Amino acid sequence: METSSFIHPAIGFLALAAVLPFLRGKWWNWLLPAPAVLAVFAVFTMTPGDHLTLHWLGQTLLLGRVDKLSIVFAQVFAIMSLIGMVYAMHVEDKGQHIAASLYVAGGFGCVFAGDLLTVFLFWELMSIGSTFLVFLNRTRESVLAGFRYFLYHTVGGLFLLAGLLLRYKATGSFAFDLV
Repeated sequence: METSSFIHPAIGFLALAAVLPFLRGKWWNWLLPAPAVLAVFAVFTMTPGDHLTLHWLGQTLLLGRVDKLSIVFAQVFAIMSLIGMVYAMHVEDKGQHIAASLYVAGGFGCVFAGDLLTVFLFWELMSIGSTFLVFLNRTRESVLAGFRYFLYHTVGGLFLLAGLLLRYKATGSFAFDLV
């Protein structure tokens, strides 16, 4: 397993979401493009291969399965995240930036997931981030839409989990392998 040339693009967005609630003053909005710049650098310099394994609950999660297709998707996501973060620098609501960072981190996690359990975990992170983006508009309509959105994500996530568990029962693995 090589790890020397791989920086997971989600790391910067997760770090931003973790520290943003504790930052005071008005300068914090200048930090918003930093994880996107790191992501752009990471996806344009990474090499194909399997990177970053994590042992969790008796399973081995592969957080960085890099191939030519995942690199293309990640490059598009990285450029979109940079444009989005620069565009959003005027937004003063930290909650929206935290939710957006979690959403982007989940997207990168899904792109580079090397097994189905990792896909599920990052998919749920995306659903949490996107649901809160809808809620944080703070209008009656957005709250109602957010609850519907949350219900659709919950049902969809349960179907995804059921499918993953059925596949695990049939194959004994969450790996992305041909059956």
